[in-house]
Amino acid sequence: MSELPSTSIQTDSEETRYYQELEKHINSLSMKFREKSVIKQNSYNDIVTCLLSPKGKPLGNFSAKFMYWVKQHFTLMKIAGADMACCIKSKKNICTYETYYSVIHEAHSSISHGGRDKTLFELNSHYSWISRFAVEIYLKQCITCQTRKPLKQHVVNKPIISLGVMTRLQIDLIDMRTRPDILNPDVTYNWILHCIDHFSKFTWSFALKRKSADEVAIKLRELIFIFGPPRILHSDNGREFVAGVIHELKELFPDMIFIRGRPRHPQSQGCIERANGVLCDALGKWMATTKSSHWSEGLLPVVYGINTRLSSVTKTTPYQVMFGQEPRSNSEFWRLVQKEEILDEEDLPMPVANDNIVQDKEDDFNDCADIIEDDIIQLVQQISDDVAADILVNQSSTHPPLIEKPSTTHDAIRKIATDNYLSVANKKMMTYQQSVIDETEGFNVNDCVGIKIHSSDRTNTDAKLLPCLIVEKNMKDNIPVFKLVCQFGKLENNYALEHLVDLKMACPQELK
Repeated sequence: MSELPSTSIQTDSEETRYYQELEKHINSLSMKFREKSVIKQNSYNDIVTCLLSPKGKPLGNFSAKFMYWVKQHFTLMKIAGADMACCIKSKKNICTYETYYSVIHEAHSSISHGGRDKTLFELNSHYSWISRFAVEIYLKQCITCQTRKPLKQHVVNKPIISLGVMTRLQIDLIDMRTRPDILNPDVTYNWILHCIDHFSKFTWSFALKRKSADEVAIKLRELIFIFGPPRILHSDNGREFVAGVIHELKELFPDMIFIRGRPRHPQSQGCIERANGVLCDALGKWMATTKSSHWSEGLLPVVYGINTRLSSVTKTTPYQVMFGQEPRSNSEFWRLVQKEEILDEEDLPMPVANDNIVQDKEDDFNDCADIIEDDIIQLVQQISDDVAADILVNQSSTHPPLIEKPSTTHDAIRKIATDNYLSVANKKMMTYQQSVIDETEGFNVNDCVGIKIHSSDRTNTDAKLLPCLIVEKNMKDNIPVFKLVCQFGKLENNYALEHLVDLKMACPQELK
């Protein structure tokens, strides 16, 4: 019994705060809608008086406009011997402004804290004239609901920046079990291993029978032994799956870095996720065009088409960035060979005036054995996302190589791709930083926020968010960070904006 006064005080405090927020919203409306957005008790009494007045008898206290509005929207009904004003359409009782909190609280609790639409449906089945915003304001103050809502991803995400071909290879599995490719009774493909080089946007894809680490590792070995190992292999699949792939490849390539998609940050795989949609759409178009039902046969031509079309990031094709030239099928020399149906080496014409061949000779000269001795393998230094992003905002070019070497067409293509890549990355970074600054202004010291409680630290029925108060607001590497305190004490770590959920309207009594 000793807890009843405390509970009563807390309820009164929540109700007072609810009506304060409700009044604030009503006052923000235009005068045209302010008076009739809710019906207060005085207005309700006037409505009943108008409805009870004899027809045709003027009432000096009310305007003709008000009386017309009442006749159009309300009617009288006898309930328990009393005259009650009801909505003329729904025939439901009018819920007055003064009873909003108790009525909404009762309806919301009776449906086990359902969402806005479910709460409105429950209210409208018993009452009329309850505004949607009145329910939304109540739900924002419901601590039980607010601490269990999912953590929303920010509209603008921090970009991942990886300079150089094969610096970061992102891999993902596309589930095709809804459309299995049955080639024969012994071969059925159900998955697609999709790989993309983050810098050049060059794509590879492989049909898989099943989702297994050993089968993925076999395909990755084929890719790596042809194109070389990436500096970072980035996967967003499960921990056990990634561990299996690492076990298969670590012995062959001990210097390769394996990264699993950042926990609870699906945007870290944004490049490959978008590419998955592009691949599936292109694959569907190929199947429709060729009238084929075997999507595994279309992977090679579809991926080739994707690799030879313009990338919006590098402003060139992935094929050119990877190989330093356009596909040979576009050469006039080879079109001539095809047209003449030449099959013998001795019958090949001498391409004296062919620009492509002249350029090839220049490249061959630059790449000859004498030059190779002076070449070095340029390792792209892997910088953390946070440090790299800050550097790239103020720096639009990479460090020059330690040893000067002759410039080639491939170097020129990759320089163009790098400049365009950095330009896009800088724009994304500036947009991200501006969005962080704008959103940070909404969080100040003593504001109530929520941080996500990991699933391993709670049960399925516990709250997903831990309510906290902001006690410090600092800057770290030009990024705002926050120090928090909860009802159990001060939290040690700094928390970035992306970890916070606004709970200013649902602050628990323990933190006040």
